[in-house]
Amino acid sequence: MIAWQTIKKISPLQAIVFTGTISICIVIAGTAGFFVTQHTLLEKVEKKQACYLDLVDFRGKLIEFGLLRNQAERLNGTTEEQATQESEHFEVLLLMYEKLLSEMHDAGLQPVASMLLTRESWPKLLAASNLELLRLDLEKSIEKAKIESQDASVKLVVINEFFLLFILAVLLTVSITAGWMLHNNYRQTLIPLSQLAGQLKLLNRNIPESIRDTAEEMKKELTDAEYSSDITQVTRSIMSFCGDIDAKNKKLDELHIRDEKTNLYNYRHFKEHLIVEVERSKRQNEKVSLAMIDIDYFKRYNDANGHLAGDRALKALADIISTQCRAYDVPSRFGGEEFAILFPKTDTETASEIAERLRKIISRESFRQQQQQPAGELTVSIGVATFPADAADWHNLINNADRALYKAKSNGRNKVVTFLSMNSQKSGKRDEA
Repeated sequence: MIAWQTIKKISPLQAIVFTGTISICIVIAGTAGFFVTQHTLLEKVEKKQACYLDLVDFRGKLIEFGLLRNQAERLNGTTEEQATQESEHFEVLLLMYEKLLSEMHDAGLQPVASMLLTRESWPKLLAASNLELLRLDLEKSIEKAKIESQDASVKLVVINEFFLLFILAVLLTVSITAGWMLHNNYRQTLIPLSQLAGQLKLLNRNIPESIRDTAEEMKKELTDAEYSSDITQVTRSIMSFCGDIDAKNKKLDELHIRDEKTNLYNYRHFKEHLIVEVERSKRQNEKVSLAMIDIDYFKRYNDANGHLAGDRALKALADIISTQCRAYDVPSRFGGEEFAILFPKTDTETASEIAERLRKIISRESFRQQQQQPAGELTVSIGVATFPADAADWHNLINNADRALYKAKSNGRNKVVTFLSMNSQKSGKRDEA
């Protein structure tokens, strides 16, 4: 398993270079071994053939020496000329004999027992009684030299054929390896590369979901499929790139929907959610409430302490609002010193309870130099309206929550007023009238 994972990490180019290097080393080593073996065998063949020819030549000289001796015997005597010729033949045979012993030893041929005599015993060997025995033993040596010479020649042919088979085997192995590598490269590189290109063609950089889906699909295929190391590296780089784009898109989205000073949602995001929630409430017959919040006498606070202190107070109030909201509420900065909180699936009573708790917490909070405020503290006024009881659409819901807010301000500030209570007061006045 570990070895297979290690092989998978090798790129096709590395595999080709590695295989080619190994193949070249094998061919060089095999060729060197072949030439050394061939040279050795060729020397043996040459020595055995030379020894065989010299044995045949020695046999001819020995036959000639026997004929010369027989002729002298038939003439019942030896002339001086014949004696000289016989002496010369004897010396030639002796030299050839000594040469043959050395050649047979070099060629690895074992001389017969009758030929293993010293120079002093040589005249006895060429005596008439032993000459025929020497000729028979010489025939055996010639036959043996002939057989061994043929065997050496056969071995030379065999080694040549073996070298050809070796070269063919190496070429076949390289061809099979190259074919397997091409197939593996096609399966692990070209096909995944085509699939990767197809996925990238479907990528829409303007749609965040497309970037995330592409990265997830690549991650799934990277887990299930067997890619080459190069494709794996490219795929992971693209996945990382898509992840970076997605993370940056999220940051951009946050910057796009967040207010810079308070980090609450901005008016655009608030409005989009308000419209969606009102439409959803219409379909599902549910309620959605809205609280409009305004800081009391905030202009005086800014004039007395400066706009930087005012910005810090806005941020502190925004943090309190965020902590008091539920996970699905939408706290937003509506504009200036005014905030808005959208309460999905919430009736007037619950929304007013949350607003009242928020008002009390802000009233008890200690802000810098708040003693200069008219009431000696930094407070807020809140107006609450609910759809569909207080408004028929999102636009009127904002207006009516704003009307409730200004009612709270006209009633002395630092209060929570619901639009429903305003209508109840009007109904009571009409009844009294």
